[in-house]
Amino acid sequence: MSGDEQPQPQACQACGGDGVTDHVEHTVEIDKDGNQIPVEHQWMGPCGTCNGSAIS
Repeated sequence: MSGDEQPQPQACQACGGDGVTDHVEHTVEIDKDGNQIPVEHQWMGPCGTCNGSAIS
């Protein structure tokens, strides 16, 4: 590789080049009777490793 060549971007390994990943958040919430219950929230969002760019 000569001095003016740029390395080729590589697909982000964390998201497989998709730019999005599954996210999970665990919380404790209060039900209607006042009891604490564990709740898991799941969603798709930008990859935390590549910030959604899909490349590393």
